[in-house]
Amino acid sequence: MLEAMQRIRFIAGASMALLCVASSVARSQSQSVNPAELVAYVDSLMASEMARERIPGAGFVFVQDGRVLMMRGYGLADVARQKPVVPESTIWRVGSISKVFTATAVMQLVDRGKVELDAPVERYVRRVAIPRTYPEPVTVRQLLNHTAGFDEIRPGTQAPTRADVLPLERFLENRLVRVRPPGGTIAYSTYGITLAGALVEEVSGVAFETFLKRNIWEPLGMSRSSIEVPATLQDNVAVGYEIHGDSLAAQPWEWYHTTPASSVNATVADMAHFLIAHLERGAAGSAQMLGERATEEMHRQQVTMHPSIPGYALGFNEDYVGKLRVLEHGGNVAGFSAQMVLIPTARAGFFVVNHLEGSKLRDNLKWTLLERLFPTARKRFTVPTTFPPAEQVRPERFAGEYIPLTSCFSCQPIRASSVLTVEANADGTLKFAGGRWVAVDSLCFVKDTGSGHIAFRTDNSGAIHELFAGGFWGWQKVPD
Repeated sequence: MLEAMQRIRFIAGASMALLCVASSVARSQSQSVNPAELVAYVDSLMASEMARERIPGAGFVFVQDGRVLMMRGYGLADVARQKPVVPESTIWRVGSISKVFTATAVMQLVDRGKVELDAPVERYVRRVAIPRTYPEPVTVRQLLNHTAGFDEIRPGTQAPTRADVLPLERFLENRLVRVRPPGGTIAYSTYGITLAGALVEEVSGVAFETFLKRNIWEPLGMSRSSIEVPATLQDNVAVGYEIHGDSLAAQPWEWYHTTPASSVNATVADMAHFLIAHLERGAAGSAQMLGERATEEMHRQQVTMHPSIPGYALGFNEDYVGKLRVLEHGGNVAGFSAQMVLIPTARAGFFVVNHLEGSKLRDNLKWTLLERLFPTARKRFTVPTTFPPAEQVRPERFAGEYIPLTSCFSCQPIRASSVLTVEANADGTLKFAGGRWVAVDSLCFVKDTGSGHIAFRTDNSGAIHELFAGGFWGWQKVPD
């Protein structure tokens, strides 16, 4: 969760007033992006961010209205060979952005009438047993909006070599542990999306990568996208790098059993096609990846943990930059960091990828770029000038340590990657993630800069149990 600590100042951008977002993709003239301004700003920012973090190479593409406005490669894909980044040919690891491809594949099956979103997963997946821990079955929709309730068991998702990668059903056997009732809590789930990949295989009757190739990559012209990079393209694969002390260290390739959640590789140019298809109602040029209604359903908010904070669509994390709604997904693997962002109301989006896992570049780029290009992103939420006294808010009830909902709760002891702290201030406000938070109601607080909200949830006894900052950012309170 090092990445979570680095990104946390960005995570709570949401407002109650933003829930009614128009489904129309029509945009105002003020949302038209000026290509010259875009190029100048991104070139400058990428140069400064790459220098600051000592990043060897990066790629970027911005699309709007069904076309590419800007596409760039920066620095080196392979330092030892002095091989430059070329957007059309350099192949990058996109990590967990793979989950969006998996969700899109499932929605293609829904669109074709082969899968029902609200049907139990066990209707379609026969080779993997889903424990009957709770009376309610896990549905297909819950796999895609991360509310299925599976534990995030780590380590164990990686294989030492390609030859050791297990078939999906063999890997998932005895590793689906249900720790929450389905449908009630957003908890980012590698296992849920991996199970969705197994569903794609069983329903389609072909291997997961074959399905993506036939139904997404080939129709969209994504000729250099893959899970297993062909031998003919190996020379174009970027080397992953991390900074070790004062040295740049090449990273070994990571193999994952959780292929549908972790393992897609693509060029910047290929990702542009995928962005355009999602932004243009499922179509990119003459290729129809997904029907309009299915695309709209994918992009619609499916669930949120509080009306004031962002939630989840299908496969996409929802966020707000100021009052601008975006759909996004990031990805990390050893040596690489990536992010795709859609701005549906502007028919615009971008993809950025660079060396160094957990790099801050993508977050700094996302916020500064969107604030520069879209006035809505610069708007802030109202912060109360007067607020309830401390004895009414009782800030001490929120104070304590919290661990991510992505922890392994079935592990003994519980395996948490990080611990965050909430402190009670004397004036009734809270201190969290380096900010001061003012009470809006009994369980919701707004940051004193107006940049976002956090919300709490109680257990059956009324004690504070969970903290949510929007999307997949959720934590569980550690008992005193």
